[in-house]
Amino acid sequence: MIKKIVDVIKNNKSFLLTTHINPDGDAIGSELALGICLANMGKEVTIFNQDDTPAVYRFLPNVEKIIHQLNSTGDFDYVFLLDSADIERRGTDFNDILSEIRIINIDHHITNTYFGELNMVDKNASATGELIYRIIKEIPAEITLPIATNIYTAILTDTGSFHYSNVTAKSFEISGEMIELGVSPWKVAEAVYENRSSAKLRLLGLALNTLEMFEGGMIGAITVDQFMLGQTNATLDDTEDFVNYPRSIASVKVALLFKEVSEDCFKLSLRAKGEVNVAEIAGHFGGGGHKNAAGFMIRGKLSDIKKEILLFIKKKLVNCFH
Repeated sequence: MIKKIVDVIKNNKSFLLTTHINPDGDAIGSELALGICLANMGKEVTIFNQDDTPAVYRFLPNVEKIIHQLNSTGDFDYVFLLDSADIERRGTDFNDILSEIRIINIDHHITNTYFGELNMVDKNASATGELIYRIIKEIPAEITLPIATNIYTAILTDTGSFHYSNVTAKSFEISGEMIELGVSPWKVAEAVYENRSSAKLRLLGLALNTLEMFEGGMIGAITVDQFMLGQTNATLDDTEDFVNYPRSIASVKVALLFKEVSEDCFKLSLRAKGEVNVAEIAGHFGGGGHKNAAGFMIRGKLSDIKKEILLFIKKKLVNCFH
């Protein structure tokens, strides 16, 4: 499959690159790395995301090239849809565009639906950034420092700074190569993890006060609502790593973060430590992700949503631990 994708790159001129809604470090780093590579090859490249780039990733090389509005479908030969398990996660702005352009699907989620004309899906890769690295090597093209910084950031963030169980020897091998090419681990870590606003910390304090424990401490959940965001002048982008706090509790097997997007509309972030497959939980509710990190959107009253989700998770815990 990688050879077919490389042939498409070499034999075509104009490419649209995009990723899922609410993009994370892997999504943004992957599309920027590929975009820089294609541009260096003389290709016409447009990088479009429906949602804004979170503040912590605005240090990435070429991030200013990402646009958030397409006035027309353009004259693209192919669209690369990166780090998206399901075509529905690309956002509503692509309804017309994707019906007219051939799709190359590059992803590492176990729930991927293989929606592309070409599908490069490897559930054993720690990040989509790893797959972009393979493509660039196969071309072969030079991995410049801007490309290396984006690939390193993609892997760093999707492995939870090398904390998660998706880390492999290849994750370290590629990251080490990026460092040899000039990437500064300290500068990337500082930008991603030590660049918090005071608003985010105030929001975190309010969120931690909502901590609830269920099933003898095996489930931990916190909530962020619109009132909290207004109180602290924070945004939903500021909640990106909040779910890791209940996950860090020793007894917790599944951690939940309920984020109120709008009235009766919530985004759920789920994390696990290995025994429970939260991608299956997210899939049941129309979402997806990885075994230990997943998410989905859901509508309804918070109290009703909690009851429904907790009931389903309890059944999973029974299967895993009884």
